Amino acid sequence: MSLQKVVVTHESETPTVCLSFRYKEDRLKVDRIFNLQRSTQEDLGNILTRISGNIQKIAFKKNKKSSIDIEEIPVKMLRLDNEGIVSEDTTCYDSFVGSYNNHKLLIGDNHYIIDLNPPIIKSMDLPKNMMAGFPVYPNKFETVYAEKEHCVFRWFKSDLKFETEKVAKANLNKIKWIEVNVGVACMTTSEDVGRLLKVVATPFLGERKGENVEVMSTVLVSACPGECPFERRHHFTRTLAGENSLRVISYNILAELYTDSDHARSVLFSSCPPYALDMDYRKQLLTKELLGYNGDLICLQEVDEKVFNRDLYPVLSSQGIEGYYTAKGGQVTEGVAIFCRRNKLRILDRNRFILSNELQNNTLFADMWEKVQASVDLAERMIQRGTVLQVSVLESVENPSKLIVVGITHLYFHPDADHIRLLQAGISLQLLQQVMSLYETKHPEKEVSLIFCGDFNSTPECGVYRLMTTQLIDFDDMDWNIKSSELVKGVSLSHNLELDSACGCPPYTNYTTGFYGCLDYIFYQTDKFTIKQVIPMPSHEEVTQHVALPSITFPSDHIPLIADLTFRVR
Repeated sequence: MSLQKVVVTHESETPTVCLSFRYKEDRLKVDRIFNLQRSTQEDLGNILTRISGNIQKIAFKKNKKSSIDIEEIPVKMLRLDNEGIVSEDTTCYDSFVGSYNNHKLLIGDNHYIIDLNPPIIKSMDLPKNMMAGFPVYPNKFETVYAEKEHCVFRWFKSDLKFETEKVAKANLNKIKWIEVNVGVACMTTSEDVGRLLKVVATPFLGERKGENVEVMSTVLVSACPGECPFERRHHFTRTLAGENSLRVISYNILAELYTDSDHARSVLFSSCPPYALDMDYRKQLLTKELLGYNGDLICLQEVDEKVFNRDLYPVLSSQGIEGYYTAKGGQVTEGVAIFCRRNKLRILDRNRFILSNELQNNTLFADMWEKVQASVDLAERMIQRGTVLQVSVLESVENPSKLIVVGITHLYFHPDADHIRLLQAGISLQLLQQVMSLYETKHPEKEVSLIFCGDFNSTPECGVYRLMTTQLIDFDDMDWNIKSSELVKGVSLSHNLELDSACGCPPYTNYTTGFYGCLDYIFYQTDKFTIKQVIPMPSHEEVTQHVALPSITFPSDHIPLIADLTFRVR
């Protein structure tokens, strides 16, 4: 007697039950997984008849030219305690859910125990681009009733090498698979060029184990583009920042949302080959780059939600780096994300502020909103922006008396919008100071400091940078008059924080065929931190080797800023 499983899935309060089982009968040439979705109130008899009919239909198809007599496949449900037959007028719910642990299914000579809501791998794939020397990890990995972080992945490579995918496909039956790694990702080497990869994943929920899912790559491991400039930066980040210090990274990683169009490929990023603009290519560079920096606090902008969920979070969390994503306002599927090394920083609180909503609805900005509304065009432009400010409150694991308020934003991009960005920066600073004050009141025994990172879309001569570093933008500042139809009248901005740019003002942090300039900053409190190390930027020759960014060796049009900050000793 062969004992197998029928996998049953059912969500409470839903009207359906899903069944899945494999039926194999060599005599009938049937070996297939059958899936059914039935109403919770349907009679068991109808379901058993449907199962029998579905198998019979496949058997007829497989044996069209055969003289084998295809008989009806007997299907019954039995009780486990006494092998008695379960009445066919029992409901689907009572048969497969309510009493699942006392029932089994008999299909022909095959006995099936009922496995209700086991850990399941719903989908899994491997990338369509795999380069030697870069991490490969499951793509589009989705589970049900499973803890993703506890799933087990076993990696294999083909013993044979192939010239093309077509040749590999024709010789699959000759391959012997060599196990090479256990873990979320598999690091390939130059020796793997021309090989296929395979991953076998096992889902878990606590001690409960689900069925394995196996996926083989559809492409061969290809050669890498050579040493990337970020790998030379890795020479400065081989070790962690050390005790009482934090390695902070701010990086606009270039959302797939803005690269996956003909306009992006032919105009915006025309110097980058389409294959290198594809996210399946770029994310290999991104993950290797980020892991090699050994960051403690990683602040990312232009993060596609799916890239966060499918790529960044699984890979970084497997290395002890925790994070969360915050979407922009509106229908845009990109936003900002924070990642923190678990043994250095603990996330205590998280906040999402849509700046346009705060301007209109937060009493903190009532006076500013009144003045903005004096210009209809200005007010309209401000409220149409989905710009988000993510605010996290972190606690130092090494020294819990240290709290850090971390702000991440990506200000409005338009060239004629210095005034919009300045208003957005002013709103952001007030919100950050409000959170700081809250925690200073709540925890007077702790020291609260600020780190504010992002793509501010503002060069050092603009008002945003001056506001951060000089503490004041007066009502007659030139940035308020940047656009005659959107004049900002009577607004001044100020704060009392001693802020500076950790990486200074490099000639550029963004370099494309149409623009280059310093747009990204890590602002920090100079009275709370000292600079231990700033990781050097790539050379101009490296940046322009392939004309502009992104390129085959740079995954984004921005260059990440990296600085080691040390807490001042009080």
